[in-house]
Amino acid sequence: MSRNFYIIFIILSILFQAFSGIFGKYAALSLIPSGPLAIFSNSFYLLSIGCMILQAIVWQVALTQYDISLVYPFQSITMIVVLFLSFQLFGETISVFNITGIAIIFMGIYFLSREIPGGIKQ
Repeated sequence: MSRNFYIIFIILSILFQAFSGIFGKYAALSLIPSGPLAIFSNSFYLLSIGCMILQAIVWQVALTQYDISLVYPFQSITMIVVLFLSFQLFGETISVFNITGIAIIFMGIYFLSREIPGGIKQ
């Protein structure tokens, strides 16, 4: 398989991590009686844990194909996905500061994913 095929695992990692947070928010909102039994029997909490497990698996597959210094900055996209999902699902606000932060994150990902000829190698 082409190395580019494994980009799907980076994308899946981002999505699983984002949905883990979203399901965690739903779990927090739906917990009326609190306590360990209420938490562990909450379907949103279980979905959140399931997403965390799947994220860990697809992340390991991605790391077999790419340097961690290249792919780890892409995890920042999770914050952007969560921002837009929380706006859509929970009615949370998006401010000009959020948009500025998104622009900074994308610039950071761009610069961190560039390889400079003659860069430092071990």
